[in-house]
Amino acid sequence: MKLILKLIWIGLLFEIIILALIKPYVTDFVLVSTMAVSIHVLYTMAILIAFKNKYYIIFFGAFLARVSVMLWDLYAKHIFILPNTGHDAVAFYGSALAIAQNLDLLNESIRGEYFAKYNGLLFHWIGPQQMFGHYINVLLGLSAVFIIYEMMMMLELKPRVVKLVVFLAAFFPASVLMSALFLREIVVAFFVVCSLYFFVRWFKAGLNIDIFLTLSMLGLASIFHSGVIGIFIGYAFIFLFYIRGMNKYGFNSKTIYVFLLLTIVVFLVAIPFNYLFLSQFLGPDDEIADIYETADRRIGGSVYLTDMTIDNLFQLILYSPIRAFYFLTAPLPIDWRNFTDMFTFFSDSVLYLGTIIYFIMNRRNLKDKKVLITGLVLALISVSLIFGIGVYNAGTAMRHRQKIVPIFLILLALIMDSKNYEPLIIKKNKQKRLISN
Repeated sequence: MKLILKLIWIGLLFEIIILALIKPYVTDFVLVSTMAVSIHVLYTMAILIAFKNKYYIIFFGAFLARVSVMLWDLYAKHIFILPNTGHDAVAFYGSALAIAQNLDLLNESIRGEYFAKYNGLLFHWIGPQQMFGHYINVLLGLSAVFIIYEMMMMLELKPRVVKLVVFLAAFFPASVLMSALFLREIVVAFFVVCSLYFFVRWFKAGLNIDIFLTLSMLGLASIFHSGVIGIFIGYAFIFLFYIRGMNKYGFNSKTIYVFLLLTIVVFLVAIPFNYLFLSQFLGPDDEIADIYETADRRIGGSVYLTDMTIDNLFQLILYSPIRAFYFLTAPLPIDWRNFTDMFTFFSDSVLYLGTIIYFIMNRRNLKDKKVLITGLVLALISVSLIFGIGVYNAGTAMRHRQKIVPIFLILLALIMDSKNYEPLIIKKNKQKRLISN
């Protein structure tokens, strides 16, 4: 699998070099972009077919699904407009074009920030090729599926679990959509899944280099969107308290003090009230507050918890768990307004709500997976608290949730694979038989 990814990205890099060389001679960038992407699509399909394993059909389907959505967004909007393809996607592309024409904007605050800036640099090198920008997101989404598969193989999970979770990663509707649009969600999700990969590798092998790589990848994800820094809390918990040889946690006053200090620092940096503590370092337009910018306006029909405001520390502590739950599950059935809300719930929210319920139901059956699951749950709680504080809109929540899909999928896989795992329905049937006997 690693070889497949290397070949795919090396092929893309080769194309970028060629496109940069021929840019001065190009008169129709749309045509050139279409040809370049088409060639790489065929190249990737050939690689996926050539390097077969028992899941290659799933990977192949995942790639085609993302390419198809990309083409729909670019050429079939007049038939049906896909969700989340409006204001932000257009604004980000406009920012990238502006940067491509004036690199001085790299030093300025601009809509889309680092996502727009790296695409702006790309367009500066190869020309204004919108399809190419979309296609990079497609490959990032496909790469995330491969990395999730690699993690499950590293964790030596059961084949039936691997197959199910790889299928979910490949065809989860919201992930397919975000992998094909000109939005930054999949870039953040890619670095999050890379961070999780190195974290799992450290958990298995204990190499210190993997701690550095874990934090580096999470740092890159945070550059594109600061809210994901909350994942660090789960990592720090395991880094500080995990006793490798005994596969359990050990606590002492020094490590507890360090963990509490790190937790406080992370939340002070990430929550909307950071200006109270960090105003001498941060300006009003910094990316660190961006996750709340749109949501706090409470715009849109899918807004939720409109009467719940957080203006002080007491309200922050009191309401944060509720807001975190809504962030993960909105739009809940009690808030449905139309078919779109219903579809969003069953195609997106149900993964998060189902995993939460599944974890609660099987929390006593985790056994040897309990240590890693605890760390992942803590990471999800902390990042959900950070996002939940400022997000008031189900549509916005759906986009931000994509950043943590990989963690939810690995958590789900670990629960399913637990040695003493037994579906609740089987347990109930066994209990009925015992009672009847």
